[in-house]
Parts: sequence; C-alpha cells; structure tokens
Amino acid sequence: MKKLQYVAAALLSLSLTGCVSFNPAGPISEPAEKASSTRQQAVMVDDVVVSDSSIDAEVRKNLSSQFTAQLNKRIERGEYFREVISFPATLGEQDVLLKLEFSSLQGKRTPHPAYFPGAILTLTGWIWFNGPIYVDKYDLTGSLGFEDVHGKTLANSQKTLHLKQNIGLWDDDYFNPALGASQLNTLVEQLLQESLQQLGQNK
Repeated sequence: MKKLQYVAAALLSLSLTGCVSFNPAGPISEPAEKASSTRQQAVMVDDVVVSDSSIDAEVRKNLSSQFTAQLNKRIERGEYFREVISFPATLGEQDVLLKLEFSSLQGKRTPHPAYFPGAILTLTGWIWFNGPIYVDKYDLTGSLGFEDVHGKTLANSQKTLHLKQNIGLWDDDYFNPALGASQLNTLVEQLLQESLQQLGQNK
C-alpha cells in the first residue's frame, strides 16, 4: 500500500504542471529533398508576416525575422527556382515574389486523461512502455503565395493544420526544446507545394 502511495504522490507531482500554451517558433528547416525540376526564373522572399494577435508584438517581430531568413535558405537549398535574390536587387518581368503569412501559431500541452490512473494501475509500467503522458494540440494557419513584379497574384495557398497528438516518454516531442517545429514545417511544405503547382499551371 505504501508503495502505491509513493507512486501516486510522484505521479501527482508530475501532473501538477497542468496545461502549457506555447507558440511554435520553428525553425523552418531545409527541404527533405530538392525540386524535381528548377523553374527558370528568380524569386525574392518577402518578409514573413506573423499576424497572430495573441502573440506579443515584439515576439512577432522576432519570429518574422527568423522565419524570413530560414525560408530564404529553404527555397535556395530546394532549388525550386534558378536564383533566390534579395534587396537591393529587383525583380525582373518574369520573376516572382514569395509571400508567407502565419495567422495562427498556437500550441497547447495538457496531461493525458488516462495517464494518472494508467500509471497507478500498472505501477508506472504505463510510463516505461510509452503510454501517453501528454496530449499536444496544434492550431496552425498560414498562407503562401507568389506575385509578379506588378503585384498580381499568380498562386496562393491557404491551409489550417489542426492536430492532436499523444506524447509518451520515448516520443521525440517529450523533451523537444523546439516543440511544434515539425508541425510548422509540415504546414510550410504543404503550402509551398500547392502554390508551386498553381504557379506551374499559370504560364
């Protein structure tokens, strides 16, 4: 009985952390593979816009700067375009401007409802056999588009990523200092591929 009480006390102390809200901050990583074909035009990456009003203005500014640099690198390494140019260079008639905006960057971690009773009943076996300890929820919304030198929209993709993931002790996200980075990159890749497909059709 005393052993059960000690286990219960330990688990209770772990569960007292309650809910934790966070804003996925990347980084936006390099692409897993390069483009199958390179478009014979240059691209300029506009400053990434973070318009989620629930995030502090200074944090949004810092995120915008980080995301812009990371997106530039992703586009360059992916070889989607002949060249990635930046200010003070200017777009030519055949070149395009890439614009990315995040209107929601919300993440939340809560204790899994079965964690406490499961761990008690199995004498912590629940934890060591990777039973879910947390539930991570994501609400990510973004839009990515391409414009020509005159500001005309050539392609645009808008997507929302609603995810709910169970996290156990041995899952990568349990001790992940960049929580939400994988999910953010999934959204960016979906937006980019859909817009590139539209751009290929708009010739």
